[in-house]
Amino acid sequence: MSNTPGLRPEPEPRDTLPRTPSFRLEGKRALVTGAGRGIGVAVAAALADAGAAVTLAARSRHEVENVADAIRAQGGAADPLTLDICDVARVTAALADRAPYDILVNNAGTNRPAFFTDVSPEDFDAVFAINVRAAFFVSQAVVEGLKKVGRPGSIIHMWSQMGHVGGERRTVYCATKHAIEGLT
Repeated sequence: MSNTPGLRPEPEPRDTLPRTPSFRLEGKRALVTGAGRGIGVAVAAALADAGAAVTLAARSRHEVENVADAIRAQGGAADPLTLDICDVARVTAALADRAPYDILVNNAGTNRPAFFTDVSPEDFDAVFAINVRAAFFVSQAVVEGLKKVGRPGSIIHMWSQMGHVGGERRTVYCATKHAIEGLT
């Protein structure tokens, strides 16, 4: 049949097929910012499900404690860390006292919607402080921990298509997401 005109020859049998690499993270430590709700919870749960020991960082102690409890109830390893990531000195101190993280997910973010001409300096500073400045300095603290032990790691910044398309009441948010792309 393989020599019949118009038909494809039968393929040679294969001993092995390519396999998708396992997404297992046993022995890895992960830090997720903004882990008290939304995407941060989903990311932390996925990392824990893959075997990573996850630290959940957010300003809201009650939220990260609840998420950590839920992850532990499902057999995962989770540690809540109440932390304002805008406080660079506190971030540096908190992360220096912990074992290095192999994975950082910079997820914390905010938006204060306003038309371009209505954005106040306070709103501008607040959105940039969380979305860009904090992401930069949390990353720096995680990298310092990895450098001390001579290990590589992965930094994942949450980005948004709004960094490319813009929005009439999201000018500051869009600017921060474009900045994160540049940081990455």
